[in-house]
Amino acid sequence: MGGKKKGVGVGDLLNLYKKTVNELKEGNHAIITEFKVNFRKVNGQLQALKDLSKNVDLPKDQEAQIKKIKKNMKGMHQFVKKNYGVKDDGTIKMSWKHYVPIIKPFITTLAPAACFYMSRDSLLPFYVLGMLLFAAVVYFIDTKLEIHFLREFIKAWRGAHDAQVDKYCRDLRKYYDKLRDFASLQIQLQRARTFDVRSILEDNKKARMFWIRNFGPSKASVETLQMVEALLHHNKQTHMVGKQKIELVYNTISLIIDKNNDGNVSPIELLDFLKYFGPIDKCVSRIKESLIDDDKNHPSRYPWFIWRKKDRQELVASMMNYGLKGDFIVRCASIGGFAVTHLIHDPQGRRPDECIKHVSVPYNAESDKPFSAVVKEGGVGRLKHFKSLSDLVYALREKLKQPFMDPETMVYFSISGTRYQVEASLFMVRTRRNTKTYLGELFNPSPLANGFPEGAFWGSEEGHTFENPIFFDTDPGIFNVILNWYRYGDLYIPKGVSMILAREEIIEKFKLPFTCKVTGARTLEFVEIPTNKKGS
Repeated sequence: MGGKKKGVGVGDLLNLYKKTVNELKEGNHAIITEFKVNFRKVNGQLQALKDLSKNVDLPKDQEAQIKKIKKNMKGMHQFVKKNYGVKDDGTIKMSWKHYVPIIKPFITTLAPAACFYMSRDSLLPFYVLGMLLFAAVVYFIDTKLEIHFLREFIKAWRGAHDAQVDKYCRDLRKYYDKLRDFASLQIQLQRARTFDVRSILEDNKKARMFWIRNFGPSKASVETLQMVEALLHHNKQTHMVGKQKIELVYNTISLIIDKNNDGNVSPIELLDFLKYFGPIDKCVSRIKESLIDDDKNHPSRYPWFIWRKKDRQELVASMMNYGLKGDFIVRCASIGGFAVTHLIHDPQGRRPDECIKHVSVPYNAESDKPFSAVVKEGGVGRLKHFKSLSDLVYALREKLKQPFMDPETMVYFSISGTRYQVEASLFMVRTRRNTKTYLGELFNPSPLANGFPEGAFWGSEEGHTFENPIFFDTDPGIFNVILNWYRYGDLYIPKGVSMILAREEIIEKFKLPFTCKVTGARTLEFVEIPTNKKGS
């Protein structure tokens, strides 16, 4: 005879609950630990710069950027302390928001069964009345008492706080790289006491002579536009025809050489630029040949190249979330040269090492064919050399089908003079569900027959920099409503915004669907008015 089966008791359930809570705490600790590590690294760089500035004054543009970084870090610290209950000793005090992920699977699993059970009960009207009363109480607490419990619950449900801290970690890594460059420049300044570019460009004679001839040996940095003009004259590339092509070349060089995006170029940034496209007397022609599609009618920049240095792990995560088989991107490698990252399989259900491949592209600045890669011919891999990156991509066209549109690309808007800065992923996610909205079409990453993305933003010069934003003659209040629709899927019309104007802008201009759900103190009904056969 078999023994009696042991059932699940209350003790087992309590143990499971405790285990879940501990795992949740560990998850929170992992997020906060990563944030703390990056935060401490940036603080260390700030302290190093502070020590260096005792002997040598920092340039004014660097001082302004450091002040901005400190201000942003203060906001980050306050956000983490408030939303994660981090005490001064580093421990985490659990609040009700931390338990939302625990009850989420229970609610999503049991709610349909509970609704079905109540629908068969004779007390259904009382259940409905009770739920309405509960909803009214929550609404009263959220709006009248301004406790905002409901909003905080929704943020916890969606994991908005974790996503925000993850963004903070990425920003901190960028701050660290920027401050490290500042510190490197300050060390050179400290050695010389009075700035002399010859000490920084000591190992690159051509670059040193170029800087001294155009800007003088004591110039610590120059405006980006002035640097680009000097490079064009030095490379004898001032004969270009066509306003669109000239602007394209100017913008492309500016985006690559001004690594910190502060409007100035330092000798260190020039050296970093030449590491990828040098020497100094060939850099402009190599950028034109490698990165610009020289169509006589519509010249454009190839969308598969990202000019900002990007962490490899971040890129892999983005491609796993947004990429398709055949997507590829060309980026600058941290040790010099380039790298091609591409998807050899669709990422659904696979590990990154199963579907993502990285191809190294060494760069030999002194060669007429400076770009190298292994290309298979007849099943045998051979090292081949190419004059430009575009030639290399064309040779690998069987594997590199379409460019991957980086969802973390920053987009700059000017809305009647008010500036906005958001990630392109905000519109790309919504694009997969609603391709017919105006901004969804503008940022659509789907490839056309020629391999270029369908969305006009990716081939345009507008919106990629703060100085050249996408302009809309729209009320900023309305634009905030539209951005929130892309974020949350609902329309919230605040007080003070014209309902007639909201309907005209949201429906007719930005093409948001008529079936949008509207929340808030007021409701906005978007309905199509039926017409008779005469059209009246």
